Order: sequence, then C-alpha cells, then structure tokens
Amino acid sequence: MLPNFLCQTHRRHFQQNPNEAVSAWDSWMSEGHHSSLNQDIAKAFSYYGSSMEVAEILIHQGANMPLNAITAFERFQLAGQHLAQLCQRHDYEEMAVAIMRKLNDTLTDLGYSPTPTTPAKPEKEEQYAHLFQYPNSGRIH
Repeated sequence: MLPNFLCQTHRRHFQQNPNEAVSAWDSWMSEGHHSSLNQDIAKAFSYYGSSMEVAEILIHQGANMPLNAITAFERFQLAGQHLAQLCQRHDYEEMAVAIMRKLNDTLTDLGYSPTPTTPAKPEKEEQYAHLFQYPNSGRIH
C-alpha cells in the first residue's frame, strides 16, 4: 500500500488551484531528481510521491489537455515511474510493484489497456542502499 504524500489541506488547495498544482509538480520533480542524485533518498521519495499525487489530482479534474507542454496524465506517469525506479533501485520491490499497479489501474480507469508490469531487478546494488529506510510518512507538506 502506498502512503499519502499530501495532507488533506494541500490536497484541497491543489484541487482548487490547478495552476499552483502544475507549478508544484514542476518544482517537486526537479527537487526529487536533485535529491536522488545527492543520495537523499527519503527526500526524493517524498518529492516524487507528492508529484504523483498532484498529477493524479489534475487527472481527476479532467485536466488532460497539455499543461505547459505535457498533460496531467503524462505528469502522473513520469512521477510514478521515477518513484517506482527509486524504490526498485533501493530494494523496495513491493513498493515499486504497488506504484506500477497504481499507474496501471489509473490507465485502466481512463480507458487504456495497460499490460501488467513487474519491475526487473537492478543490474547492480546501489552503494548506499543499506542507508535507506522506508519513511513512516513520505509527506513534504
């Protein structure tokens, strides 16, 4: 099961302010990438997860028209894929599979026909994998 990354207050805020949701997604994806590169895995997890939830809010609002060059659905896919890959690289296989299921379920709900996906094992272990402990809460807001 996936944790909630956004609190109810921020969830409502982004539901009422789609432009701010898009801006948050852009910022958080960038921060997630930088955190991942700097081996701050807990922060990367939170940023990517929050980005995925913001994109899901945009999808449910029907905002699937291009928002600053990409659609809400594409934002959801990108954030989910980054989050799943992060989990996979750090041996959180069950979490990676849960994320991929959520992506597939959303595709199905939108009328697409995804094929089941199971993340492959990484080719080599990450040097700092032993430092990563799944956070109790991935919330950044």
